[in-house]
Amino acid sequence: MRRRRSGRFFAARLATARTAAGLASGAKAEEWPRYHNERFGATADYPAGWTTEPAPENNDGRRFVSPDGRASLTISGIFATDSRNAELDEKATPMPGETVTYRAARDNWIVLSGTRNGRIFYRKAILSCGGEVWNDLDIDYPVEEKTEYDALAAHIAASLRPGSGYDLKCK
Repeated sequence: MRRRRSGRFFAARLATARTAAGLASGAKAEEWPRYHNERFGATADYPAGWTTEPAPENNDGRRFVSPDGRASLTISGIFATDSRNAELDEKATPMPGETVTYRAARDNWIVLSGTRNGRIFYRKAILSCGGEVWNDLDIDYPVEEKTEYDALAAHIAASLRPGSGYDLKCK
């Protein structure tokens, strides 16, 4: 009985999260195009209906903007230039004006989230390619729309995967 009840609770929470993600993105929850950065291999879902901005000259990633322009997502990659620990420490350091409300890290990834100027930021970075490349995502949305965007951010964060790119010779 207890197990069945937990299952119903989980299913209800998942349905709520999917509905919220769809509302925030302006798309149905099951419509998630996937972006793959050809240079560094970073791969993640983004909400259908969001505008894809042009690639930068160095082709290190892409920025996506919500239909109303109030939220953004960047999926990108960058070469690791220092030791793993030094770079994890740098990525764990808040930028000026940020208040960190969540931080988690393991051997090859880090997540940092919080608020800055009335907005929520969520950053996740995965060290890949034998410690040579960081695959990153950065999500930014209004604090007053937290309920709508949190489910969307969770989906995007869970979808981030490292991969191969043309600038890499991963082992």
